[in-house]
Amino acid sequence: MGYVIVGNSAAAVGCITGIRKVDKETPITVISYEDFCYSKPMIGDILDGAPREHLTYRDKSFFEKNRVQQILGHRAISINPESKVVVLDSNEIVPYSKLLIATGARPFIPPIQGVEKEGVFTFTELSEAERFNSYLTEKGAQEVVVVGSGFIGLEVAYFLAKRGLKVSVVELLERSLARAVDERTSRIVESLLREVGVKFLFNESVSEILGEEKVSSVKLKSGKILKADGVVIAVGVRPNVELAQTAKVKVNKGIEVSTKMETSVNDIYAAGDCIECIDIVDNTKKSIPLFPLAFEQGFIAGLNMAGRGVDYLGGLVLNSLKFLPVPVLNAGLASPPDSSYEVLVNDKFEERGFYRKVVLKEGRLVGFVAVGEIDRVGILTNLIRQKIDVSSIKERLVELDFGLVDLPKWWREEKLKEDRTAYKDWRAVK
Repeated sequence: MGYVIVGNSAAAVGCITGIRKVDKETPITVISYEDFCYSKPMIGDILDGAPREHLTYRDKSFFEKNRVQQILGHRAISINPESKVVVLDSNEIVPYSKLLIATGARPFIPPIQGVEKEGVFTFTELSEAERFNSYLTEKGAQEVVVVGSGFIGLEVAYFLAKRGLKVSVVELLERSLARAVDERTSRIVESLLREVGVKFLFNESVSEILGEEKVSSVKLKSGKILKADGVVIAVGVRPNVELAQTAKVKVNKGIEVSTKMETSVNDIYAAGDCIECIDIVDNTKKSIPLFPLAFEQGFIAGLNMAGRGVDYLGGLVLNSLKFLPVPVLNAGLASPPDSSYEVLVNDKFEERGFYRKVVLKEGRLVGFVAVGEIDRVGILTNLIRQKIDVSSIKERLVELDFGLVDLPKWWREEKLKEDRTAYKDWRAVK
């Protein structure tokens, strides 16, 4: 018996790294229905002509070096915590001494009539993205409808439009990225996508997908019909908790874990998009499906599975639009929920291609948006993590030339270098 990890992405890699920092010998087994370890944030590059090898997150040598046995192409279907085994869809039984559940998130598919038709896809897994890409080519697709204007939906829309397809984005809310960025940033992003031909339909939803066996068009709630050779459902993801539930692990919206990444069942840990974690901005537990956080959580879980004893102090919402010609990045709160927050803005996007906004609460930075110029925004992220009072320099935070020189020397030497929420390898194993 040894360590078993269900999942083969960021949280799994983090867990392997954490275990091997402490325990060099005990066997590790990774179980995944997918066939290789890839970077999920890079899936959209498939639509831009990238080969699947371009998406590799950790290659075969990583697993060999860390003496990890991989069981790929098989799905874990249940966990028996009494006998401490994982059951696979092949009926194989895999015993464990410590288990990590890193099953990620699955796309949410609304109850749309006709959603089962050929030509309807999601876009959160490489195999599905490859099937979609092949479908477009084989069918000679010319028009695609993307349902949802979050990060995934916009990336799909952008790459398809650049390929010359006619793309319509249908969004239930009044603007794109409404839950992630402020209104000004939404409008900037929308204008950049319109420049490549993307059409937006806001305050709309798809009521039915039309066609015989395969999609031919979609009907909107307003009654409007959009021709479609393909449809991408990109309205969000939900924590994948089904496997955890077979072990009677406590689940809310995501798997509940302690600061040690332990679940409610002995010797079972969880990390990544399948869990609820502490948001360090408001100190509440929520699902934050982000690739870097998944690695951090897996790393902490791995250390603790091997007996180290390290607390996970929480994560920070951090998003970027890497595919646009103008970089867009945000962290923490982009839109304050009430008047108790202070907002500072520097909007020179039309003249200089630069927009920055910061949100403060009681003198502390709790969120920002940066468009066009994102140099040194890592300093802002660090200020959020450290919860440092920035009242005396708050006006400088939105300036293009803001940098470390603006911070008092003792902050630079003591606080910023002691970022306990960055989970550097050297810190966690001191």
